[in-house]
Amino acid sequence: MHRQSVHYKRGSAQDGFTLLEAAFALVMLMVIGLGMASLFTYAIQANSRADDRELAMAIAQKRMEWLRTIPFTTQTRHVAFSYPNGGLEVTPVAGVTETVTNAGRSYVVNTIIQDLSFVPVGNPDAGQPTVKRIQVSVTPAGAVTTFESVTITTQRSTQVTGIY
Repeated sequence: MHRQSVHYKRGSAQDGFTLLEAAFALVMLMVIGLGMASLFTYAIQANSRADDRELAMAIAQKRMEWLRTIPFTTQTRHVAFSYPNGGLEVTPVAGVTETVTNAGRSYVVNTIIQDLSFVPVGNPDAGQPTVKRIQVSVTPAGAVTTFESVTITTQRSTQVTGIY
């Protein structure tokens, strides 16, 4: 009787993964999975900040539209600024700051009004403002970076007749 010996060649179709190869594959999948999880977290935070900026822009636009409805006349140019019943008087250098809630979120609104040009000396109303710069900045209450705030700036000229 002959004994037949069976020899398997390495690399044949019968081979499987070694324990080391399987462990290495699992580690690679874990690293990729954790990387993707951090991307999802970043995307969620970015979307939340975008929502905050959108609501901040709506507040800034509403405030600026209100300021533009105030006529710039001799009666309103020295009425102190306060929302919603104020005027166009110059604010302190740092502006007037208020807290507003929109869609359940808090925002800090800063309004700065500056005089840019004046009636020349020798004319009636000499020294009175003829052009004002109005700046409205809105920042979410929990903002971490300056990229989260919205600023709108405009200039207003007087309706008072004359050559200035």
